[in-house]
Amino acid sequence: MHNKVSNLVEGIPIENEIKSKLEERNRRIIQAVIKKMESQCPGLVALIGVGGSFYSGDIHEKSDLDLLIVINDDKARCLSSCFILDGVGFDIYCSKWSRLEHMAEYKDPYSGKLIDLEIVYVLDKEAEERYYKLQEKLLNKLNSPLSQEDVQKAKDYLHKAEQEYIEIMINDDMAKIRYLSAILLYYLEFSLYMLNKKIVKYGIKRIPQEIRDMPILPGDFLYFHDKLVRSETSCEIKASCTELIKITRECFKGFETESKEKKELTAKDIVGTYEEIYSNWRIKMFHSIDINSPYLSFQTVSSCQHFYRMMSDEFNIDVIDVMKNYSPSDLTATAAYFDMAMEEYLELYKRLNVDVVRYETIEEFEESYLT
Repeated sequence: MHNKVSNLVEGIPIENEIKSKLEERNRRIIQAVIKKMESQCPGLVALIGVGGSFYSGDIHEKSDLDLLIVINDDKARCLSSCFILDGVGFDIYCSKWSRLEHMAEYKDPYSGKLIDLEIVYVLDKEAEERYYKLQEKLLNKLNSPLSQEDVQKAKDYLHKAEQEYIEIMINDDMAKIRYLSAILLYYLEFSLYMLNKKIVKYGIKRIPQEIRDMPILPGDFLYFHDKLVRSETSCEIKASCTELIKITRECFKGFETESKEKKELTAKDIVGTYEEIYSNWRIKMFHSIDINSPYLSFQTVSSCQHFYRMMSDEFNIDVIDVMKNYSPSDLTATAAYFDMAMEEYLELYKRLNVDVVRYETIEEFEESYLT
């Protein structure tokens, strides 16, 4: 068994007397945890380490002690304790190995305890090796080139921020708007940490400084970041949130997920599709004029637009934009533009020597269909 309690703080810009007092306090808390462990749950704690401000040296006279206590069994949770000592709050809690395994996967930027940790107690060589193996896994992920998987992880947090943005914009309650904006900011910060493959090293108070030093950073992000925090009205909050979402989205455009290679369009792929457009949407377009229904026109145009986009996503062809010409006040013009888009699509038929299947009479259809 390796049992080490050491001086963890060096070069702290506070008075030596305060520094010595904090060191002695930390030493006695750690010793108390180890003593209780040995008497009440021997062999059930894998390791204990010190992280946070006392690892980084970014402390002040009210800094608490951030312990990582990794346990092998829930019975060791008897070591957990929340208390206030000399005006400082402490939260001593225990973690299973699964929490460290989660950190090693680098799913969020709060993974620092796998890197920035001074181990002060370790049960045995096996526990020590297990910890350092997880540390190595995380370091490999952080030090590897930015991959599409990394970009997607970052985008997932951006998408979460966008969901909060929706709730902010439709809400009128100032307290809720402010609360939701804090969550939005939290997710946007996460997205930038993940995009830059960084971890939170110095705690929440240093996040703006850490973001400032990131190589990938949306223009004016910190300006609107600060503006949001200082906003006094719901309009100011919504405006700042809008700008933050816009500039972060713009930043991500440079890291678009690689799309699958598009196929070359063949006659087999396109045959019948023009007729399908005619059947599914063209009739509805002109019927919307007859019944004066902007709703029918709108939904018909959007549905056909979805089809055009699906085709361009799968095949190496340009997307036909029919939605841009929708006009709720002029359904006749909308239908005319719809036909122009169909003519554009028909050019693909001509290019591939595909004929449109048309019948003038039911007898003509029967003869062809039954042959």
